[in-house]
Amino acid sequence: MQETISVKILGQEYIVKTGGRQAYVQALSGYIDEKVLDVQKAGSAASTMELVALVMLNMADDVAQTKTEMEGLKEKVNTEVKHLIKLIDKRIK
Repeated sequence: MQETISVKILGQEYIVKTGGRQAYVQALSGYIDEKVLDVQKAGSAASTMELVALVMLNMADDVAQTKTEMEGLKEKVNTEVKHLIKLIDKRIK
């Protein structure tokens, strides 16, 4: 079921179809607003387009850092699983 909600980003109101995930969409718009405020506080953007570009760069950085962390965690889990399998194999034999 398609539901719609109103969110504000950069002071502009948008009507968004949520697919029943209103809280999720609200959380996303809150995250965007937080990033906008961070850039605005830094005072590094003169125009709306510059503000949007800097916010996108900040968000892309968040994504890249999260991907790197996830890859590190995957490696750690794989290493631990292999170690546990070896320990189990030793016990079985």
